[in-house]
Amino acid sequence: MMHPITKIIAVVIISMVSGAAAGADPQSPYCDIILDHLNPCLPYILQGEVKPTKVCCDGVLGLTQYTDAKGGQQNICDCVKAAAILMGAPVDNFSKISSLPKTCGLSVTLPPISSGTDCSQ
Repeated sequence: MMHPITKIIAVVIISMVSGAAAGADPQSPYCDIILDHLNPCLPYILQGEVKPTKVCCDGVLGLTQYTDAKGGQQNICDCVKAAAILMGAPVDNFSKISSLPKTCGLSVTLPPISSGTDCSQ
């Protein structure tokens, strides 16, 4: 179960990063939408839960509409890296994001997230 402080931090991050990764392409996801979809996944991503919840997988499925859009993968990557920085968490702690689709049984690709990831690539 997610600690109440983690939920508060996630809400603050959504507010602070909102729109930070928005691109010129109207099909690109805005950061608040990205974080809203990934928020239920925080226990899996950051707290070592073995399996993501159905709500988390539903959020990942919701991101699929953006993953093929021009700049969508880059915006997802930029947003997650910005959220990690604002949380004061090492970016490498978010490396499990790219495994979410497979773990959820989805055939979509999310960008790998690490301190060495260049989101523009």
